[in-house]
Amino acid sequence: MTNNNFSHKTFFRNLGIFAAFTAVIFGILFYFIRVSEKHWRNNLKSCVEAVLDEKEPNGWYVGNFIEIENSFSMNAACYEARSRRTGNVYEAVIIRVTSFYGPLAAVFLCDESGNTTFEGYSSLHGRIAGQLAAARFDKRIDYWEKRIPVILGR
Repeated sequence: MTNNNFSHKTFFRNLGIFAAFTAVIFGILFYFIRVSEKHWRNNLKSCVEAVLDEKEPNGWYVGNFIEIENSFSMNAACYEARSRRTGNVYEAVIIRVTSFYGPLAAVFLCDESGNTTFEGYSSLHGRIAGQLAAARFDKRIDYWEKRIPVILGR
């Protein structure tokens, strides 16, 4: 038995309308992602600058964004950082790490030979920042200090 009320022409027209609507929605989403990417990079850069300036005021110049070519690019960002005192160039990495207070954005400096140092937490100040910085026995920071050169491809 066939259903005479069913029309292939109507079905494909409705499918085309739905596909066009879906394509427009995805296009709008993609556009907003691309537009916000510049602001995302600039805000992370200012967070890295703030952490480095807290440790050594006016001692660092944070430069261009460096693309991370692996899956950590969703949770980390890398910038070129130059020490104004010595002129050495480092890679400053801001990455989300777990802590006793939940996930925090941590800033690490990595030199050309892969030596990595923890510089501090972004947007964390006061007594809690002092407590976390004093807890240098934290194995999570040690893990990331060893992992950062691998993430950067060294």
